[in-house]
Amino acid sequence: MNVAPPANRTNVADRLTTIAARMADAVAIAAPGSGDVAGKNSYATCTFGELEADSLALARGLVDLGVRPGQRFVLLVKPGIEFVKLVFALLRTGAITVLVDPGMGRKHLVNCLAAAEPDGFVAISPAQAVRTVLRRRFPQAKLNVTVGRRWFWGGATYRQVLERGRCSPASLPETHAADAAAIIFTSGSTGPPKGVLYTHEMFDTQASEIERQYGIVPGGADLACFALFGLFNSAMGVTTVFPRMDFSRPASADPKQLLAAANDWQVSQAFASPAVWERLSRHCDATHERIPTLRNIFSCGAPVPAAVLERTLAMVHPEARMHTPYGATESLPVATIEAAEVLGETGERTRNGAGVCVGRKFDTIEWRVIRISDEPVATIDEAEELPAGEIGELIVRGPQVSPAYVIALQPLASPGGRAASASDVASNVAEHHPRAEPGAREYNAASKILDGETVWHRIGDVGYLDDQGRFWYCGRKSNRVETDHGTLYTECCEAVFNELSEVKRTALVGVGPRGEQTPVIMYEPFTQDVDQESVEKQLADIASRFSHTQRICHFFPYRPFQVDVRHNAKINREQLATAAAYRIPS
Repeated sequence: MNVAPPANRTNVADRLTTIAARMADAVAIAAPGSGDVAGKNSYATCTFGELEADSLALARGLVDLGVRPGQRFVLLVKPGIEFVKLVFALLRTGAITVLVDPGMGRKHLVNCLAAAEPDGFVAISPAQAVRTVLRRRFPQAKLNVTVGRRWFWGGATYRQVLERGRCSPASLPETHAADAAAIIFTSGSTGPPKGVLYTHEMFDTQASEIERQYGIVPGGADLACFALFGLFNSAMGVTTVFPRMDFSRPASADPKQLLAAANDWQVSQAFASPAVWERLSRHCDATHERIPTLRNIFSCGAPVPAAVLERTLAMVHPEARMHTPYGATESLPVATIEAAEVLGETGERTRNGAGVCVGRKFDTIEWRVIRISDEPVATIDEAEELPAGEIGELIVRGPQVSPAYVIALQPLASPGGRAASASDVASNVAEHHPRAEPGAREYNAASKILDGETVWHRIGDVGYLDDQGRFWYCGRKSNRVETDHGTLYTECCEAVFNELSEVKRTALVGVGPRGEQTPVIMYEPFTQDVDQESVEKQLADIASRFSHTQRICHFFPYRPFQVDVRHNAKINREQLATAAAYRIPS
């Protein structure tokens, strides 16, 4: 008999309990491995009943080991069955799961994990070996679980915890909405990586909003190219199919492996970054291969070019819908738009420099556009709200918005080099999150705005609201270029230059001090042997056609553009700005 959780309890794992009671024998997770055969390939599988039973057993086993609510545990396990079971298990213990993207590189990775001050690691053997060698960086990590073979570092194994939990009478703690559930690090693509606090309410709201907005019902299968989406699939009764790929480098995914997994399991939905859809759609365009069962497509992490939308829709079910949810690590989901609206209306305006329309907000989100400022805004009374059509800075609040950063690797400095001062926001964070680092409190002072008992998040994006209530994204606030003739925004400028077929993509950067910056367009050629003179002449011609780009007269090649580690889509403009500075005549 399925027992409903107490009314004041909040834990997204309770959704799995409900699903497992309804469809215990349905496959919850499929990953490359041995066990079941689908199509021409072998997969390791797990049913919803097994996922529920094993995640409960793992939770009890962890509690028996000494895991307590509020303790921090690093989870470094490859996407697959064990990963999903352990995510649910840790949620049920009340512990805080620390998640970091391995693709950010060893130095950033180790620094992030050390700054988290973990009480233990739940990790694969190589990660445990590194933790042991660098044990002085992790002095509090006393409770460690190895997924795979345990060598010389001690602690328990995944199998031991599972078996211990199966016969354990340990009771699991009750979690509530405001309790910390995870610390998820930003990718570091727009500044140093920061540890974002996730509450149980955030995870539960995300599952609820995704399910409601997109009409997801139990049944069907999802091609999951972003590992954590497996958590939401399982909570909604959708089979998670993990393809054979390096999840830390999505742009390198093999289209053949993606197609094999998708067609073996006849997936009805798929979640991936724009870089994956770009690569897969080009492959299918050339080979005429398709995923005929795919009806719901999601792309998140960066704006999706119209050409990618068109190619992707051409390779799936004729009635498929493609969605591009908008948000950030600190606030997701915020808004959504469907490909049909982009291709039928907004895409043309984007190509002419109007910015990228990211759609209408989710029901649980409140948003405003305020005047752009690089200074802290302590309370909402200090923020000047702008009318529709005027470009400003987006702020959001809602149950899926993180209340705070708790870790920051570097102190925050203003554009002039002055450290951000403490504010009521920082004091509020210190009171409610005592393990928050001083550096994180500075970021909170700069990015959070108090409004009574609630907090608005300064998302870091600039744009405007139109008369239909849609937000048009014009770029990152930190990437705007302030010239002596006005301010230029990356998305508005780059879109007009990206229409040139000889370039893969372009990036607007500024050289010099704010207010006197020289705007430069860096472009990424498809090949090294591009006719540079011809390309730059065409770029200059494009610049002359639009009022907002007429004063741009510097165009330089750079190949390849560096992109973020999580989605392989966001351009590292800071690096390009440095390169541009060396090429501008003094």
